[in-house]
Amino acid sequence: MDPTASQSSFPPEYLAANNSAPLFITCIAFLIIETTFISLLYTSRFIGGDSKKANLSMLMLMTGCYIACLLSVKIGGAGRHMATLSTMEFTTALKLNTALQIVCPLTNSLSKLSILCLLHGVLASTSVRYKLVIRWTFIFVTIIAIVQLLIPFGNCRPFPRNWDVFGPGSCTIDGLALWKYMSIPNVLTTFFIVAVPVPALWRLKVTPLTKAGLAVVFGVCVAGVVAAIMRFLAFHRVQDFKDFTYEVIKPLSWTVAESGIYMVAGVLPTLRQLIKKAFAGVHFDKLLSGNKKWSTLDIKGEGEKTSEYEEKI
Repeated sequence: MDPTASQSSFPPEYLAANNSAPLFITCIAFLIIETTFISLLYTSRFIGGDSKKANLSMLMLMTGCYIACLLSVKIGGAGRHMATLSTMEFTTALKLNTALQIVCPLTNSLSKLSILCLLHGVLASTSVRYKLVIRWTFIFVTIIAIVQLLIPFGNCRPFPRNWDVFGPGSCTIDGLALWKYMSIPNVLTTFFIVAVPVPALWRLKVTPLTKAGLAVVFGVCVAGVVAAIMRFLAFHRVQDFKDFTYEVIKPLSWTVAESGIYMVAGVLPTLRQLIKKAFAGVHFDKLLSGNKKWSTLDIKGEGEKTSEYEEKI
């Protein structure tokens, strides 16, 4: 849709339409969630005497994603039909869309890499097979992240052609196809990350509290899978990007949610010391089970080894 088209040819309700609320609410909600969980992370590390710092690059990228989406709503016309946008708003929308094409894949990939690091710490020492699968998945996710980072820079030549649609140059892949194609490997890797460790985790022999913690972490990961699928379906339902400022709200909302969900999953295992401090004296093991003694990991398989999982968290 040409943003310079006369607005007189559209009905008033079309010109007044604004569906930006879901994206705005999602960004604000996950900004609050991110701030809360990062605060809990630092508190837990302080209690445990751990001097390690959080992944600041990850925090900056995720915060940048939220801010770019909020700016899209406030100054980029996101949620409104393109026919209602000024030329400046239209250009701003395209610039922010280009930024999101770079930032969003990085946030998703870094979130997945953090989960893979957790899986490696839990399962790598128990089986050679799991160790290799997790490492190859890590490499695959890293390659996808690099490719998705480079595509927006090489798709349009010259680079300003991404937002200067009337300028010289051309783009190899249109915006909608780019978002759709980038979603496919994202869904596959997300499903793979959750599905691979399930057989091993099912047979873990650890304390009930540890099992409950792992159940919560992977429950959050399953929510991430749902968000990844919903994101793909949301982009698939968009027929074209001629009115992309109006059509992009649901896909971007699911993109933000997916990244935020995996951030939560990555932070949860680091809160062990905080939980122990907050619930000191509460015997969760006795509440959850009558057994008094628990063994270490007991996973049968090729190249089997045992590891003290309790020491890894």
